[in-house]
Amino acid sequence: MAYGIEQILICRPDDARQPMSRVVHISSSHPTPYRVVIILRLIILGFFLQYRCTHPFAFSWLLDQFPKRYPVEYETFLERLALRYDREGEPSQLTPVDVFVSTVDPMNEPPLVTTNTVLSILSMDYPVDKVSCYVSDDGATMLTFEGLSETVEFTKKWVPFCKKHNFVPRVPEFYFAQKIDYLKDKIQPSFVKEHRSMKREYEEFKVRINALVAKA
Repeated sequence: MAYGIEQILICRPDDARQPMSRVVHISSSHPTPYRVVIILRLIILGFFLQYRCTHPFAFSWLLDQFPKRYPVEYETFLERLALRYDREGEPSQLTPVDVFVSTVDPMNEPPLVTTNTVLSILSMDYPVDKVSCYVSDDGATMLTFEGLSETVEFTKKWVPFCKKHNFVPRVPEFYFAQKIDYLKDKIQPSFVKEHRSMKREYEEFKVRINALVAKA
């Protein structure tokens, strides 16, 4: 991952038709303990079936064990998702995503944590018009409402910054806490300037949020 450097991907026309994932086979030694457990469970089930051979749940559990003897993992190719459903110059065909964030008591759940959660959701690598974030405050407190009002203003600066430089993590509290030398790989000076400016903006945002907590 590079900061502030534009990366140009050369894709062939047939890349969009490639599968979105592939099966990654697991070494046979990994599931061996689990297979032993399955065998033991089958033996126990055999004794159980002697008395309850017509028990429907035992039979369904037995059928459920056979696929687990050969587990697999799936490796996804996120870059092909954009090639297939989010092509440049065409309307995005990606599915809209709604994310719900629940909170109750801002005194036990710090508003700064809630606001960072909302900021990370809104800045995810997904079309802006396809993402919606809803906050459910069961406590109906003014502190949460005022904190989200501050978050809306900071989002107007944070989201474009994330989209432009395409970095992770996109939780500002974690991002600025990283010990990274941004000049190490000859990062563009414009990025360093924007990074410092955004860090100042976030520190001011934290001061406003903490002031709301102190006032409450």
